[in-house]
Amino acid sequence: MNLINGLTLNRIIAACLLAMIFVHQQISFHRTPGVDAYHARVRQAAAAVPTRIGPWVGQDVPLRAQALTVLQPNAMISRQYVNVETGQSASVLLVHCSDAHSMVGHFPGRCYPADGWDQKQSTERDWMVGDLRLTGTEYEFTMESPFGAQNAQDIIVANCLLRPGGLVLRDMAAMSASIQGADGQSTGAGQMQVIFDAKVPVEERDAAITTLVGGYRGVIDAILSRPTDK
Repeated sequence: MNLINGLTLNRIIAACLLAMIFVHQQISFHRTPGVDAYHARVRQAAAAVPTRIGPWVGQDVPLRAQALTVLQPNAMISRQYVNVETGQSASVLLVHCSDAHSMVGHFPGRCYPADGWDQKQSTERDWMVGDLRLTGTEYEFTMESPFGAQNAQDIIVANCLLRPGGLVLRDMAAMSASIQGADGQSTGAGQMQVIFDAKVPVEERDAAITTLVGGYRGVIDAILSRPTDK
């Protein structure tokens, strides 16, 4: 009798596991209507971002192959900009992943320390770019130099995360929560970083973000749109 009960229990457990796997696959492979056209709109908008934005002139900078393999981006822009009027420089990174899970865990607070940077602090910041409020986080990192502390490099990374439906998110916890459910994974996720030398005053950084991100509004608006939008 115990043997029969044991076999029955095993069958029940096996059936439950199969059901769980089926549900997971349905969620993982569910395709929101219009999502392929939405991803195409994001790619087209990214391709249209100008290399010159006001006085800022940009040059593409390649990302490491490892980052591309992990993120599998639907669209990506990595540029170093120089302000031809002031000589100030800034870097911009915009990445959109078709699969939102590919973005999970990839944000400055994790990726920069993995590359040898020490995080000094993080500050919640909001920036207004026209009528768009960018809700994000400003990170400060330092990297020691073998030539002494006076040669250490310090940078500021302004970061925000983007999801369909107008979601501009401050951190990875908010982004991870936003992708729960059948539609979350397939609609993808975006991330934007603007990087400065830490010596650049906050007022100048904010002014640069307003100008530079303004040049990216087309692709940002495309990411923030809904797959069902035309």
